[in-house]
Amino acid sequence: MIRFLAFCAAVATFAACNDWTEMETVDSKVEKPWEQDPALWAEYTAALRAYKQSEHFIVYARLHNSPEKASSEQDFMRCLPDSLDIVTLTNADNFSKFDAEDMDVMREKGTKVLYQVDYAARAEEFADMQALDAYLDRVVAAVAANGMDGYSFTTDPLATDATARIVEKFAAAKSEGQLLVFEGNPLSLAAADRPKVDFIALDTEKLENVQEVKLQVLNATGYAGIAPEKLLLAAEISAPLLDEDRTEFAAVDEMSRRVIEFGPLGGLAAYNISEDYYHAEMNYQTIRGAIQTLNPAK
Repeated sequence: MIRFLAFCAAVATFAACNDWTEMETVDSKVEKPWEQDPALWAEYTAALRAYKQSEHFIVYARLHNSPEKASSEQDFMRCLPDSLDIVTLTNADNFSKFDAEDMDVMREKGTKVLYQVDYAARAEEFADMQALDAYLDRVVAAVAANGMDGYSFTTDPLATDATARIVEKFAAAKSEGQLLVFEGNPLSLAAADRPKVDFIALDTEKLENVQEVKLQVLNATGYAGIAPEKLLLAAEISAPLLDEDRTEFAAVDEMSRRVIEFGPLGGLAAYNISEDYYHAEMNYQTIRGAIQTLNPAK
């Protein structure tokens, strides 16, 4: 009798478990912020655009858009910090339908989207000037077709002819409201070309201490004659930076403070920001902190 009762209990439990684990279809819909309260979203984005049009320290970032295989939301413009002023797409040659969809959100937030030409990394590919010209023409056409907000570029300091051609093409193509940003040492640009760029992101991202950063700033404002408000200090999101006492800080945090102390300069250029996507508190916490450090009253 005991064994029979135990058997009955086991059968009943098994049947109950089957009931518990039976799959059901649940209707769910993810509502984006602008879908939840369109009026509040419109008010918020209007305030964002007003902030970005006001006088403040600029925060510029690189994004490797449209990777061959997206790993998470970190690969998409829509998930960039709202207060970011400028993003340059380092894989803009492969501008995708997802990038195109995100452009509407970028426009609403007032974030400028640039097409990056990394000539420094592709100098061999464009050693022939005709090949470079043809590529630059394609870039200009893509910027126009996709409604982008301008261009950024790097260069090889020894490739003076190619650098001059890049500046000439982009400066001529740039329309009102669009930007031209150079990443590197301003002495790599001809003196006549330096006024044609809107911002220069100094190549400070690999420096180890703030004394070296200060020398770069003095070199840019002194020898190269760049106005301080056009200079952005570059920092890698996960890199360290030592202060005068050899105390180590996160480069983005320390560089934000030096933007103010060494100038005031134009702002900060943050690289590899997708590495900061996951954080215990919120996405892109380091970038958000840098924006707040630079513009605490905004």
